[in-house]
Amino acid sequence: MDKREKVKNLKNKKQKIILSIVICVLLIVIVSIVVRSFSNKDVKQTYAQQEKIQNLYENNEENEVLLVNIEENTAVNEEVVNEVTQINTEEPKNKTTNNTGNTKYKLEVNCEQNVVNVYTKDDNGEYTNCVKVMLCSVGPATPTSGTYSLKKYGGWEWKGLFGDVYGQYATQITGNILFHSVPYTEKGNKSSLEYWEYDKLGTPASMGCVRLTVKNAKWIYDNCASGTKVTFYEDSNPGPLGKPTEQKISGETEYRNWDPTDPDKSNPWRNYNKEEPVIEEPVENILAEDKNENNNEEVKNTENIETPVNKENPENIESNNEETENKENKTVYKENII
Repeated sequence: MDKREKVKNLKNKKQKIILSIVICVLLIVIVSIVVRSFSNKDVKQTYAQQEKIQNLYENNEENEVLLVNIEENTAVNEEVVNEVTQINTEEPKNKTTNNTGNTKYKLEVNCEQNVVNVYTKDDNGEYTNCVKVMLCSVGPATPTSGTYSLKKYGGWEWKGLFGDVYGQYATQITGNILFHSVPYTEKGNKSSLEYWEYDKLGTPASMGCVRLTVKNAKWIYDNCASGTKVTFYEDSNPGPLGKPTEQKISGETEYRNWDPTDPDKSNPWRNYNKEEPVIEEPVENILAEDKNENNNEEVKNTENIETPVNKENPENIESNNEETENKENKTVYKENII
């Protein structure tokens, strides 16, 4: 090879080396830029996450403040609830809270006699006027002492009970202890009454709730505001109005699946024709009637008495009649003389 070719080859090699170096530098620059961009994104994400976490902490602090305010204003909220329940009742009632005794009624449950007595205030503001008594059924878990306040969070027209049954017009007394009707086997079906349990009213029959007729459960549901006091006690004396009774319905196969006191217009008991009660007359009147009947019989007997007939001498009868006629004529004659 001559010198010219050698020079050209050297120049080509130098150019290739320079190009490779430039390409390597460019690759290094590009890689570094890419790495920096990713690192910046990670930093931004971390900053964003930190901001989110900080916001969460701030929101939690605000929530804690709200919870504190709610706890502090519980009494105010209860007053609002009480006002709503009063609007929905049939009879207007004064605004009440769970912490006061300023309610229209007080309920006393006699667990020994299975009755609920309803009291109103006297002139001194004491609950001494017994205005209503209800037959009920209590159970093993029913409190036998203590005073509680009704809690009416809207109430339940139908409430699921222990044993897959349901009650109408349930009002909470304390915990799982409620006022409610005799149980039904189907929710919303008023013709699914456990009639055999209805006939137990007046005796212990529940798990712990206070069972009532629909009429009485609805009365408490409608008329007793939140905060109404309920006292439990045991006494052989049922109360000022005595112990009421409820009719037995198990024998009425056509109607017994309904509560007789349910005001529903579809209640078949509305068409039930009760037999007219037999009114027993006082014993004195019965004795007087017997005497009158005896006297009437005596009079009849005296009228039917015949004069004895002398069978041996029937002719004597005519002679006796003639003698009496003569005597009468003589008396008349004497009178004329006088």
